[in-house]
Amino acid sequence: MRTHLLAAMLFAWLGHGLACAEQPLIVLDEPASVPCFRASGEYLLWWFQRGGVPPLLTGGGNGVLGAPGTQVLVDNLDFNDDARQGGRFTLGWQFASRNIGVEVGYFFLADGQAEVAFASDGEPVLGQPFIDAATGNPNAVLVADPGNAVGGATVSADTTLWGLEANLTTGLTESAGFRLTGLAGFRFLNLDDAVTIDDRFVTFGNRVGIQDSFRAANRFYGGQVGLEAGLQRGAFTLDLRGKLGLGAMEQVAEITGETEALAPNGTLTILRGGVLAQRTNIGRHQRHQLAFVPEVGVHLGWQLTRAAKLSAGYSLLWLSSVARAGEQIDPVVNERQIPVRFGNQPFPGPLRPAFDFVGSSFWAQGVSVGLELRY
Repeated sequence: MRTHLLAAMLFAWLGHGLACAEQPLIVLDEPASVPCFRASGEYLLWWFQRGGVPPLLTGGGNGVLGAPGTQVLVDNLDFNDDARQGGRFTLGWQFASRNIGVEVGYFFLADGQAEVAFASDGEPVLGQPFIDAATGNPNAVLVADPGNAVGGATVSADTTLWGLEANLTTGLTESAGFRLTGLAGFRFLNLDDAVTIDDRFVTFGNRVGIQDSFRAANRFYGGQVGLEAGLQRGAFTLDLRGKLGLGAMEQVAEITGETEALAPNGTLTILRGGVLAQRTNIGRHQRHQLAFVPEVGVHLGWQLTRAAKLSAGYSLLWLSSVARAGEQIDPVVNERQIPVRFGNQPFPGPLRPAFDFVGSSFWAQGVSVGLELRY
């Protein structure tokens, strides 16, 4: 991540913005239609839309949702800062013989893993809640309980986003101080999301670890079309760009759960399943959805020299259908599956938690600064 950020900050001095075929602000000896290469880079500061989760941790009372004195400690991902730093880089070439060009682009937003942790010596109670599939009533696995268990729990979340694109561009119209360019090409986007609940506690001399992990990967493959309009007045420019992608969104959800128990005599027992991740939903799940991806951006620029332009802007990216990790959690659990209570014995009753893809939309937006060089 640090390497990406340093590269983004360094390349940000190589800019964003001015189409090679537009009329230069400083008159050049050669005509505007000569072959032209441009390289641009931007520093990004963007914000993500947070995903949803059911209640994951409780404290106080008896640890059961709705019981007197019980409070929900984690039922959202607000502890994970939704701001991300990153970079965006573009290379372009405009041909002399026709008003046609090519461009390739790459952007990334750095990993943003964060966690929140709670610990108790037994008082207050600390629990991981669920809904009992047999009764429909709230229940909980207690991580800290007076006289019975001492321990803590950690919830972590992580979201990353990056993408690639390649486009053909063509000038549609151009006049003094104005240009309109069309583009068409291919786009790839990758959105990774993860939520993990990790319980560690000691009960009657046994050291117990319980982990539920939910991960989701979204990969968009599709074509896109777009328009870019540019205005210039003196040394200042205004660039507006809109793109619309349509294609397939591959969604993959991976659920794992494990319980470890280390006995006082040193015997280690490892069982499949945690609390919310059990034998009925653990595994790799995959589907493909039709999705569209619009993106809009606006940039204000200042021409430093005939070859370099500084810019600052705002962009909004929206994905119509993604699978977020926390939204794949089923809070309804057949208690007979929970290893810390019943081991991995055959179990009667409902096959819960179950897995069924839950989809939602996703946005990322933010500001940028950059600089472009063209030759």
